Amino acid sequence: MAAKKSPAGKTERTKAATVANPVRPEDVAQPPTAPKAGSAEPATPARLPFRRPQSLNFAGVGRNDICPCGSGKRFKNCHGH
Repeated sequence: MAAKKSPAGKTERTKAATVANPVRPEDVAQPPTAPKAGSAEPATPARLPFRRPQSLNFAGVGRNDICPCGSGKRFKNCHGH
């Protein structure tokens, strides 16, 4: 049987990979840094308080009329069941 070639060491593989694919420091993106605790800007924008949508008045709507919610469907297929 023929003798197998011993696998290359880690340093030799690293050198070969570096030559094949050189990486410059400009190519590597730096991770974003966290803002300082004393910054003037808040970290998250202020949220508006939750408001419920206006209730729709379904009184006087026939089953086959267009639904007043604005979906374009008939009332019986939308809010009328």
